[in-house]
Amino acid sequence: MNILRLLLLVAAAWLIWRIVRQVRGQLEQRRKPADEFEPMARCAQCGTFLPARSLDAAGKCGRCG
Repeated sequence: MNILRLLLLVAAAWLIWRIVRQVRGQLEQRRKPADEFEPMARCAQCGTFLPARSLDAAGKCGRCG
């Protein structure tokens, strides 16, 4: 009978550990998207906003440059 209780206790501890790991992983994923944003800039000629790395040295987009 004591072995059965021990097995149940180990199984419950393992289950709680798995749930905690899963919740921590989901919280980590919610924080990551804020790092993926790029700075935006306006085209000097047409005024369209697009990622700053898409502009050429004169500050124009691909359509205007």
